[in-house]
Amino acid sequence: MFSAPLVYRDFFFISFSPARNPIKSFSLRLLDDPSRTESQDNMASFDGPGFTMVDGAWIRTKAIDVESSTDISPYLSLLLEDCVWNGNRAIIFDVYWNVESEDAKSEWRLSSVKLSTKNLCLFLRLPNPFHDNLNDLYRFFASKFVTFVGVQIKEDLALLKENHGIVIRSSLEIGKLAATARGTPIVEFLGTRELAHKILWYDMSRLDSIQSKWDEAESKDRLEAAAIEGWLIYNVYDQLQQ
Repeated sequence: MFSAPLVYRDFFFISFSPARNPIKSFSLRLLDDPSRTESQDNMASFDGPGFTMVDGAWIRTKAIDVESSTDISPYLSLLLEDCVWNGNRAIIFDVYWNVESEDAKSEWRLSSVKLSTKNLCLFLRLPNPFHDNLNDLYRFFASKFVTFVGVQIKEDLALLKENHGIVIRSSLEIGKLAATARGTPIVEFLGTRELAHKILWYDMSRLDSIQSKWDEAESKDRLEAAAIEGWLIYNVYDQLQQ
């Protein structure tokens, strides 16, 4: 699947004292905004449908239609918190494009973004044109503290930069990593399902069932497919890191 300079500021405080609650000891700000309070951040919740994976993992989801008044920064903070606390500092990402043709030219516009960690899956449907609140997403992708992991992302990275000025500072093509780790060059070119099956040998029947009826699938089923795909690539990355 295929402005003005942004200043990224974030602050981390992580306490490794066992006497303290690990989640509360983690603090992050995507925005240098003195008006934001901790209670505002805590109001964010992945309160969409939850799904059980084949290994028993429970994935919480949130789908958001981003409007000009939508504050996505608390959800991005929760993703960062989850990926850091779970050790590998990886966020699985996928992007979706609308292709608009005009005067025999094609323009690729970013329409949706999927972001996954070990326990969470966030699906953002983006407006056209973008609003200023999407600066949070620009800063998020510019984070130097995590690695954004994806499948066949070379063209996506180029389009993000060329069409939207979005620069992902730390990215990893999971197929290349798998090809090197397993000594099998062909896996570099596999899609999400095929790569996950090659590395993990998990039961793919639920994902196959949803995708086989994609045009008739309900929104909940499509969100489940998104959660499964993110979870699969997270586990492929985790497996290859061992």
